Amino acid sequence: MKNVLSKMTALFALIILLAQPVLAQTKDNNKDKNAIQQKFSVYFDVNQSKIKTNDYLVLDSVVKVLSKGVNLRRIQINGYADTTGDAEANLELSNKRTDTVANYILGKGLMALKSKVATASLGEKVSGKEADLNEMRRVDVVIVMARPDRDTTIYNGCASVTIKANTFDGFNNDEVQFKLEYLSQAEDIKKLKWAFKDESGNNMLSNGIVKLTATYRGKALKPTKELYFRLPKINKESDYQLYKGVEDKAKGMSWKACNIAVENTGSTCNNAQGNTVDLQAFASKDINQYLNVEKKWPSCYCSTDPFGGVQVPSSKDLLAKYGKDKSIVVLNDACYKKQDAASTYIQVLDDLYPNEFLNFCNSFMLPGVGKIPAIQKYSGELVKFIDFNVSQKNDTADMIMMKKNKILIMIPKSKFPAHEGKQYAILPAETKKDNFLNWTSKPVFNDACQGLANCDYWIFEAPFSGFYSLVELTPLEKGAKASEVVTDEEVEIGEEANGKHVKVKVKKYNGALLVWGAQDENKAQTAKFIANKGKNSILEPAINKSDKKQYKSHVFMAYKLVGGKRYAWIGKGSELKSNLFTGNWKTPKLQYVPDEEWENFCKKYCE
Repeated sequence: MKNVLSKMTALFALIILLAQPVLAQTKDNNKDKNAIQQKFSVYFDVNQSKIKTNDYLVLDSVVKVLSKGVNLRRIQINGYADTTGDAEANLELSNKRTDTVANYILGKGLMALKSKVATASLGEKVSGKEADLNEMRRVDVVIVMARPDRDTTIYNGCASVTIKANTFDGFNNDEVQFKLEYLSQAEDIKKLKWAFKDESGNNMLSNGIVKLTATYRGKALKPTKELYFRLPKINKESDYQLYKGVEDKAKGMSWKACNIAVENTGSTCNNAQGNTVDLQAFASKDINQYLNVEKKWPSCYCSTDPFGGVQVPSSKDLLAKYGKDKSIVVLNDACYKKQDAASTYIQVLDDLYPNEFLNFCNSFMLPGVGKIPAIQKYSGELVKFIDFNVSQKNDTADMIMMKKNKILIMIPKSKFPAHEGKQYAILPAETKKDNFLNWTSKPVFNDACQGLANCDYWIFEAPFSGFYSLVELTPLEKGAKASEVVTDEEVEIGEEANGKHVKVKVKKYNGALLVWGAQDENKAQTAKFIANKGKNSILEPAINKSDKKQYKSHVFMAYKLVGGKRYAWIGKGSELKSNLFTGNWKTPKLQYVPDEEWENFCKKYCE
């Protein structure tokens, strides 16, 4: 009795074992190295292809596994027969058994998996390990599944693409070779010789081009799900759409609309230049080809740069400095000697208008500020001044500024609209032979089109001198003479009157400047330079010697810039030393005035 129970228990255990899936890791197939196999076996009676009642439970287990939406690679169904009888008949029998099992599985609502079913009728071809003839009469169902996949993100700088799990049918993401290309520079496009036109021939403006390549063993794969692309926002234009690249040997690259909108993600990234950029995104199944984020050119845009050329910089850009009037100065790394332009202090004062700025006190603080020269072939009107304060707490500003370097000055069109027949220009001011403020007579005109920034700003590429005037110029008719835009009052003295005027000597300084005036008149004058005698400058204000007493309360300033440092004296006329025999004046000794003290030095007298 015990022997019978023991045999029955063993038989029951064998039946249970055969009904359970067998998990096995594939060893030799490179493609399936990350796959999981589940093997199910069903058995047949002699010379029969009908499924037995108990084996329906096994096949229903197969259906249950496949119905869960696993990451399926393939279903391999292999049929066998035993070695009794005719070999050819056994091959046909194994074929019937295979078809019966395959049809049952697919008939359970799984016809969508038919393309993944592979059958093999092997007849008497067995491994030799089968225990008996009953073991040979079987069909093996092997389900090959990828192990659980996970989302993957591929980066190229601030550009990225996220590939969701199970995007590639039958492949895990870590088995696929990904390559992400990102193009955002005009130089890259010039090398490729691409045109930027849509199917209708319209010029297109790009906000970035991306291409994701996904291959397995060099063969391109197609995704079953959309991929999520993120691109850094190159410019501030909106309403971009997605376009596909269409390459033609004769016509080159053209772009076909995908009718997919590009949206801001609300997130940011720090690019290679250290600037924070906003990210935009779109979803697409299109891979292995170039995708371009494009729109038709805005009406104001005319640059050949497909990415927008010069942009209006962000207020967070360390090289961009904003003024109160929304003017922008864009520096570069060549602006200073042995200094980092991004970290150097600079303040843009762009709200300096003539009626307020050309006053008595500024004539002393900025000698020569109002003496703007005539511009050949133009008559002009002074609009405003722009001052770059780079010298605060730094008495060597002129020493560290690379004045031959060019910077961009951007003036908002909203505040200074165009007027018919006129044009805006920038006049840089420069120190004159290491002396006082002097204006160039060569205007810098608005650059016609550097990029999208021209839509909103007048752009001037000007020398980095630090002080400028914005003027509006009108071309003169032929033969007409130019007139000065605006001037300080400089005294012109005739030969016959020279002997009657007092002269002023500035001791130990050649080429010094003398500024003088009365506060109640709210203006100052520049004395005429006469000559140098040795180390002395001789200057002549329009003051008669007989009238010297009337100028005791007037303010006088002698000024000289040496090696980027200011030397000056300022005081009342009563403080000038007078020569007993000639009646001429002599200024007290000039002293060094650090930049941070200059304003208070002047205001002590001019206010």
